[in-house]
Amino acid sequence: MEYNNLRPMGKKNSITEALRFCDLLSEEIATRFGNDATVKDLILHCSQHGLIKPIVLRNYLIVNDFYIQLRKNNGHMTHTFMDMSIEYDLSERQIQTIIYEYQRKFEIKNNVFR
Repeated sequence: MEYNNLRPMGKKNSITEALRFCDLLSEEIATRFGNDATVKDLILHCSQHGLIKPIVLRNYLIVNDFYIQLRKNNGHMTHTFMDMSIEYDLSERQIQTIIYEYQRKFEIKNNVFR
């Protein structure tokens, strides 16, 4: 049985809810940073207001860094899992779970209904 079937992800947002959230967030960002706000300003604002959990930021970085390190390791998965484990002070198994299971949460099809 696939791991994803054991732990279903939360309810997907409708596209109208996502657009409404974007409008609200745009207003907040413009008020705080002006009309020339950067992506960095947006992420900082969301993090400070609890809209992005610290573990989500960490896991996103792990997924990104994993594939960079995998290229450096010439495709050796075992070495890459060990390197990431050391870099993030997590077990190799935790890194594997993030790579194999958690990265699915970053796909649009798993977050928004069209």
